[in-house]
Amino acid sequence: MLDKSQYKLISQRAVQVLGTQTIDRMSDPQVGLLNKELKYLVDSHQSADKVTDAEIEGAYKMIVMYALPTGSHEHLLDPSQLGKV
Repeated sequence: MLDKSQYKLISQRAVQVLGTQTIDRMSDPQVGLLNKELKYLVDSHQSADKVTDAEIEGAYKMIVMYALPTGSHEHLLDPSQLGKV
């Protein structure tokens, strides 16, 4: 289980990497799965500081393209759109 400081850090990193608009456009199930994936990454690295931007982007893409695609996020998969607020 993540402690509050690790949860806060990985949440802030996800917002920095993906952008608030990207996260706001995700469905509730997608956000829940992203949170689980971020927790997994933090657990596997034993620190939120060690999770890379590429891993956060990869988790997002995996979720919206393969695990729970809705079609409403296709325009956000353009790498130039990641991190736009």
